[in-house]
Amino acid sequence: MNQINLFDLTGKVAIVTGGAGLLASEHAIALTAHGAKVILADFNLDKCKVAVEALSKEGVETTAKFCDVTKKESWEALLNDAITEFGKVDILVNNAGFTNQSKSANFDASFENFPLEDWNAIMNVNLTGTFLGCQVVGKHMVENGKGAIINIASLYGVVSPNHKIYPGTGISQPVAYSVSKHGVVSLTKYLATLWAEKGVRVNALTPGGIFNGHEGLFLERFKQLNPIGRMSDKTELRGGIVYLASDASSHVVGHNLVIDGGWTAW
Repeated sequence: MNQINLFDLTGKVAIVTGGAGLLASEHAIALTAHGAKVILADFNLDKCKVAVEALSKEGVETTAKFCDVTKKESWEALLNDAITEFGKVDILVNNAGFTNQSKSANFDASFENFPLEDWNAIMNVNLTGTFLGCQVVGKHMVENGKGAIINIASLYGVVSPNHKIYPGTGISQPVAYSVSKHGVVSLTKYLATLWAEKGVRVNALTPGGIFNGHEGLFLERFKQLNPIGRMSDKTELRGGIVYLASDASSHVVGHNLVIDGGWTAW
């Protein structure tokens, strides 16, 4: 392939889950800029449509679809819709998850008092949802002999949260979040080695702390602990998404691309 076309996604069709969230629109902007057609999928279809409308005003055309990532039949319906409308799916970005922006009912509870219901809810969305997406859409890709899956992991799927930065900030990182994201990295490696010879590449992308209006004590602590001296801008994942989705990463299999400003380097 001509080197200038390594990142070309013309004719590719992508599904991005968590379509109403902070990062899905960034993934869509990146993928469409390189020629892909993007479906944003979310449990909250109304909010997803709002995100699609906002992107449209910026000249980024996407499609909104419903998906409950915790239910296999919902994934199957999404895949069928995508095939009906676009003929195939080439790229899957498993982006949906419970985070500090979209919390379970008791997301902020301490470990000692963390409810089983919240453990199950977070694991179901963050890990089981990723498993089901890989199973349903990955099967389609295996049948077609090609595809790229990008599972969105986390710093806390690589290292433990630094528990000392959270007291007094109103922000927390519950045990189920960290464990689920470690599971996403492990799932990625399992599937990568299973499907590599079948033309389907499975990789993970780990964002660092994404700035989203953070202030005060948490922001100051985070800046001091990160080698780059700041949180990430939400736009700074765009290059990583395009890289893992495109032929630029044709020999990258089972990798966790960490974009964290150096947080995990020390």
